[in-house]
Amino acid sequence: MYKRLFHYLIAFLPLLFGGLLYVFFRNENILFFSWLRFFGISYSYHQYTNIINDGIASYVIYSLPNGLWVLSGLLFLNIALKREYQLLKIYSVIFIGIAFIIEIGQLFKIIRGTFCILDFVTIILFSSIGLFVNIRKVKYEKN
Repeated sequence: MYKRLFHYLIAFLPLLFGGLLYVFFRNENILFFSWLRFFGISYSYHQYTNIINDGIASYVIYSLPNGLWVLSGLLFLNIALKREYQLLKIYSVIFIGIAFIIEIGQLFKIIRGTFCILDFVTIILFSSIGLFVNIRKVKYEKN
């Protein structure tokens, strides 16, 4: 039981951290905040700061949440699909593909947002981490 709870916690933490980055540092006119309003969630702690000029801070605020959410999604897929390894592969590819399609949609102004090549790099990096963790977990469970 504790092992399963630990897996849920590990999958939830990147999602939470990415959301907190949005709540504390992003402008309120993005889609994320309309979702919070729709669900009646208060985000009164929002403090838009002007630290965007720093490259690292800009990356953490604008690109890192995408990677964290992709990582979280892949870890949750592993939990949800348990021992359905083939389905896990298929849904992981679909999930990562959707993340890329969203970025491409931003490039062509089909989806609201700003296209950034760093988002692509971040999605690749965190997808690799998520896939690596999932593969290790599958190998561990097989033994």
